Amino acid sequence: MSEGKKEILLGDCLELMKDIPNGSIDMILCDLPYGTTDLGWDCLLDMFELWNEYNRITKPNAAIVLTASQPFTSKLIMSNIENFKYVWIWDKVNRFTGYGNVSFMPLKRHEDICVFVKQGKPTFNKQMEIGTPYVAKRTGKKPEVYGNGGLNPKNGINNGTRYPTDIISIKADRKKEMGQHPTQKPLELFEYLIKTYTNENDLVLDNTAGSGTTAIACLNTKRQFIVMEKEQKYYDIILKRVADFNKNFEQQTLFGNEM
Repeated sequence: MSEGKKEILLGDCLELMKDIPNGSIDMILCDLPYGTTDLGWDCLLDMFELWNEYNRITKPNAAIVLTASQPFTSKLIMSNIENFKYVWIWDKVNRFTGYGNVSFMPLKRHEDICVFVKQGKPTFNKQMEIGTPYVAKRTGKKPEVYGNGGLNPKNGINNGTRYPTDIISIKADRKKEMGQHPTQKPLELFEYLIKTYTNENDLVLDNTAGSGTTAIACLNTKRQFIVMEKEQKYYDIILKRVADFNKNFEQQTLFGNEM
């Protein structure tokens, strides 16, 4: 794994971000507080100040990727509708919430992932999905195969890949895996997003890092990172997770399996 910026910072993110140089961040990936519980850490940030910092520190075409859930999703989008692009749906597959409300509304098994870009098009490395190969049947005088989602344009043979859709189906962490933080997101989900919107050695910021999933996802995918957390408890968890990663990395390198 190449060396680079790997910063774990303790403090108020709105203050800490003031030390980040203008236009230096390639991607922001953050699980912001939704403000939907009574937990002390689940308080909405000052969105005006947050966007001022986000816009200052990101490169022009950096993807700003923020997880959300209604009603926070609507508040988040409207806080910067000018730069809002689209929403992914994270299908948790095996995790449902809202059992207390089943008499008048459906169970919920998804969260939103909102994507913002200041200008231009962001890096977008399509994470192709796996399907069954097939041969396209052509009809008419001038048959065409549109796009190239795994299709050979000459003979219409699909090699089994599919373009990604806006639904990402990744199982939520089990309770014992979520013990580090109550809203911890799956490592696989954050790796998917990081690989989609950045290239190796790009710099990713998570300004409300929780238990540090973004940091581990960056280490696994060879990206640089800056993560921030204001709670000492979770800051310590991040330090331990990164230390454990480095220990495992050193052992793999020692035995000839360098990442």
